[in-house]
Amino acid sequence: MATDRRAMLPQEFLHGVRDRAGAALPEEWRSFRSRVEYSTLQIHYGNPRAHYEVWLVRKTGRIEVGLHFEDERDTNTRAACLLAERVHEVRERVGAGVDLEQWTASWTRLHLTLPLESLTDDLCAETAERLAGLILATRPHVSAWLDASPTRIAVGADRKGGRRRTAAATRR
Repeated sequence: MATDRRAMLPQEFLHGVRDRAGAALPEEWRSFRSRVEYSTLQIHYGNPRAHYEVWLVRKTGRIEVGLHFEDERDTNTRAACLLAERVHEVRERVGAGVDLEQWTASWTRLHLTLPLESLTDDLCAETAERLAGLILATRPHVSAWLDASPTRIAVGADRKGGRRRTAAATRR
């Protein structure tokens, strides 16, 4: 069987990663929300401040596949502590290169990187496999954390009044 070695455009590549990763997930986890912009794919399950991300970082020649917590500092720290207890499980599922770090003064991420080569079908498949593995390894723990702290998880500002809404307020 011949492999497609044609270089893909970044958005075509990221849509392919999203579709393949979604197909590898259990049915109940396929209803995520996603956004592809420029060189980034973000996937979330209702709280865009806690999202999975694939980022084509041309400057460093790497592809980042990660789980980002971009909420308030205390919220992100709690999520990182929860994942720190399970980082070995994640590494077993996704690979030894998984790193948990405080990325900025308040944001944390659990991520790995792959070499950014030509955006081929083979690289798309490998990236999707890593993303799906990361979701499978972390989603049960992230879900438990979100359910345990529904009033503390901000999902963004209300566009009309500038009020912050909580995950509990947006679940229906």
